[in-house]
Amino acid sequence: MAREQYWPSTLMGLGIFIGLVSFFTVVFRTLVEPRDLFRFFMGLCFVGNLLPYRRTGLRLGMERLEWFLFNLMAVGPLGTSLLLWLNLVVHGPVTATDHVVAESEITRTFVTYRFQDAHLEEFPLARKFFRDPGDAVGRVIRYEEATGLFGLRVVVEREIAPMNRTVRSY
Repeated sequence: MAREQYWPSTLMGLGIFIGLVSFFTVVFRTLVEPRDLFRFFMGLCFVGNLLPYRRTGLRLGMERLEWFLFNLMAVGPLGTSLLLWLNLVVHGPVTATDHVVAESEITRTFVTYRFQDAHLEEFPLARKFFRDPGDAVGRVIRYEEATGLFGLRVVVEREIAPMNRTVRSY
């Protein structure tokens, strides 16, 4: 029998909030195809629904719709966020490279840079910066990258160098 309880809805609210915060922080630093990340996220959202309802959802005191929404809004976002943050925080040795900006595409919120050496061409989210003043074409951006805990490459740090810096790779 389903019971009146508040913890599932609290976790659902936290899941949505933490998922949004993680999207605007850690997703931009993880070098993974957006399509593959979305598939992984959706898999975590629906994996709990593959378990027998009577042994999982009903035992936790949830109705069927509540169990479905709990997996969709709590398990998926919290699980994806936890794994992405672990991948970012626990990483291997860092390599730093400098890249010259060939062109920049300015939208309302973000600036997407394209580099002369086509660095990170397949990862458009990692080339986005929150809109910054000034023209960066011809300037150098330093990327410090590493391999994360789960084998996905991550951008540990990135910064726009001063105007007079030359290109170096470490």
